[in-house]
Amino acid sequence: MTFKTRLLALALPIALCASPSPAGAWGNVGHAAIATIAEANLQPAVLAKIQSLLAQEGATHLSDVSSWADSQRVPGTPIHSTRIPVDGSEAPAHACPDTGLCADEAIAYYSPILASTQQSATARLEALKYIVHLVGDLHQPLHGSDPIGYNNIVMGLSVKTIHTIWDKDVVEDHSEDPAAIASELMSNGVTVTLGGTPRSWAIESSDMARDQIFDVLSPCYTTHSPICPVVETLPTTYPAQKYPLAAQRMKQAGYRLAALLNQLLA
Repeated sequence: MTFKTRLLALALPIALCASPSPAGAWGNVGHAAIATIAEANLQPAVLAKIQSLLAQEGATHLSDVSSWADSQRVPGTPIHSTRIPVDGSEAPAHACPDTGLCADEAIAYYSPILASTQQSATARLEALKYIVHLVGDLHQPLHGSDPIGYNNIVMGLSVKTIHTIWDKDVVEDHSEDPAAIASELMSNGVTVTLGGTPRSWAIESSDMARDQIFDVLSPCYTTHSPICPVVETLPTTYPAQKYPLAAQRMKQAGYRLAALLNQLLA
């Protein structure tokens, strides 16, 4: 048995025993980059209102709270995805498991709370933190698709799910500096489509997952057919190959988040 084979033999049981539940889309770095783009495109009066809300917790930037929602994953809190089937079948109105609000539903729920001066500052800050995070989540392709990426992947000496690779590796292999990513995306000259609704953002993500992730992997599930194969292999260059798509989606998320916050708080 080679050294690499021994490492994979040790890693694979860990991967297979891990929960298939996704981590936070884009990881802390990607979410902070999205929030930084949004903050740079807020109207001055809106930025002042947001800074006043953030000051309750001693935060000064949207990036400071952009991953807060990932620490709140308990029953009854929003689900961080809206799952649009990649096979073209119609998604239900409530397009996520369990009874928690899907990401698109949660954005609709928290938006009027953030906008209302009749709500407490505490409630408005919570709404802001969920909106900032969930807008970012819906732009990660595997947070808009069904399935969400349970495939176990060998990439180099690592074994992890394709969802984890998209949550972290695709962004963080490029850079671990959110401010640098935000600056790069705002100045890269790439035009991205804006507008839309949280549900349409999920549909975009599902289409991208179908065409650019499940084009080389089998759409698969853990509880019903088709069941995921034990392991599939991708090259170590995969994160770099897919970064342009991640960059497009993070840029869209940042500008769309800014537009939503400007609309709610202008």
